[in-house]
Amino acid sequence: MGKIKKLKQVSPSQSGLPGKLSRFQKALRLLWDKRHFRNMTLRQAMAVLTVLTLLISILVLAILMNGLEALYSAVMAPYLEEKMLTPQIGTTILVAEPQGVDAFLLDLIPNLQMLSVLFVIGGAIVVESFIFYRIKLKKPIALLQNASKKIAGNDLDFSISYSQLDEMGDLCRSFEIMRSSLYENNRKMWRAMEERKRLNAAFSHDLRTPLTVLRGYADLLEQYLPSNELPREKLILTVSTMSSHITRLENYVSSMTQIQKLEDIEPQPVPVLTKDFLSSLRDSGAILASETGKRFSFQSDVPSDALFLDPSLVSQVYENLLSNGTRYAKSALKVCCGWKDGLFSIEILDDGPGFSPEGLQNACKPFYTGDSRTDGHFGLGLNICKILCEKLGGSIQIQNGEGQGGKITASFKAAKNSTQ
Repeated sequence: MGKIKKLKQVSPSQSGLPGKLSRFQKALRLLWDKRHFRNMTLRQAMAVLTVLTLLISILVLAILMNGLEALYSAVMAPYLEEKMLTPQIGTTILVAEPQGVDAFLLDLIPNLQMLSVLFVIGGAIVVESFIFYRIKLKKPIALLQNASKKIAGNDLDFSISYSQLDEMGDLCRSFEIMRSSLYENNRKMWRAMEERKRLNAAFSHDLRTPLTVLRGYADLLEQYLPSNELPREKLILTVSTMSSHITRLENYVSSMTQIQKLEDIEPQPVPVLTKDFLSSLRDSGAILASETGKRFSFQSDVPSDALFLDPSLVSQVYENLLSNGTRYAKSALKVCCGWKDGLFSIEILDDGPGFSPEGLQNACKPFYTGDSRTDGHFGLGLNICKILCEKLGGSIQIQNGEGQGGKITASFKAAKNSTQ
């Protein structure tokens, strides 16, 4: 222990060491703040860390080597004696062989000097790798791994936030763009699937009513043709009406197979003779009402001039409204056709319970049924009517009648076209 104390007293290598370390720490902090290490590229960060590691390794090795050299000198000192050959020249001679612990230390210190180089360099590499991973790689890798697991589980409702400006930050931002694109594409796909489901339901819904009308005409012919009780004029009109309904169904099926959503329907307005068109509406309404055992009345104050509208889409709206009315009417349906300010209107009144306050607000929303009595209906009829009315330049109004029952008014832009 006395030798070690002597070493501490004579070793100059430790003088001023705390001050040197303090200045080195300040330099490191200055470098960190000045270079914005976290925003460096991976190559720049690795280069800076390598330089810092080399500097620290050299400093630590210097301290260790000086310390071990001082220890060696302190252990060897008692066995050496300085002899002056001349007044100017002297030499150190070994006066005795080191024994015991001193001999062991003198053999160990050179080996420790060699091993310290390996340990310091190896430890520096490990520490550098840990710091580089912790600062530059750990967080973005964790974010990307977590995001990959969520995407694999079909969960795209999240976001990746990593603000650093290095390559890992670019990778995280690219991954976020990919996730956002996948999320938007999935939303579009689901919307398309829902719209296709809605379109198919509307297709099934709208085929039911014209088929009911055609069946009513077929029953009429089957009943009166064998006994020749049907006047020729009525027979020709019936067959002509059936033919127009069949043509309308063909056109409807063709258009529905080509469109992706109801909003894609484009009206095809043509000149329509008011008398024939109103007669078709009256006959269709009478057949639909008779099928459900309801009384039916029809009145019109539309001028006799030709209308300019799409008869197929107007008939589709009309039959949807009739179908809705027959479901809720107790015993009677009333249809009133009118004309005002370039708009052709169809008003349908029933003597049912009418619309609830909620129904008045939501009746035209898709898949709204109002109550549990859906009877296999999808709640699309009024929604389809609303879309088609707007396509035809009009609107639909949902009200309750003055007495009881519901009142629905559909209007269409149908300027009189007597000059065309």
